[in-house]
Amino acid sequence: MNNTNDQNNILDILKEAISIEIYGQEYYSIFSELVEEENAKSIFRGLSRDEGDHRQLLEKEYRKISGKSFEEGVLDEKNRKKASEVFPESLEPMNITETQEALKLGIRTEERSIELYSKSAQKTDIRSIKDLFLKLVDFEKDHKEILKDALYYLGQEGSWYGYSPPTIEG
Repeated sequence: MNNTNDQNNILDILKEAISIEIYGQEYYSIFSELVEEENAKSIFRGLSRDEGDHRQLLEKEYRKISGKSFEEGVLDEKNRKKASEVFPESLEPMNITETQEALKLGIRTEERSIELYSKSAQKTDIRSIKDLFLKLVDFEKDHKEILKDALYYLGQEGSWYGYSPPTIEG
């Protein structure tokens, strides 16, 4: 594969990756506002913040390779819309079933990211990009585990992972 071709492929991959991160950032941000439990809120705020950090790393690589900054506006708008379509119309707190569905979608999104970054790491010889993709694979695997744990505990107890109602010591 010639160099220009490789470069264009990498830029396409970076665009897709940035798009997924913007979506994740929006998705978790909206989710954090819809759940009532404080622990859950902070989990999703944290995930949203992480996705924002990943996005910045990807945009930095994009600038390095292309020599120009990433055009955000269009993608931001599209992904914001896509992220908000997932959630119920009203901003009422979500019931357990809705919450579980939203968590499952989050897990599928993380799986898409993991797959994209894994495949992309194999496709490039650019060391910094390969390293970034491999690092992101690990981050997204962590996110997936957090969401799976939350889903599991929600199914078991009907309560949030890491959250136990206060007990009165006897």
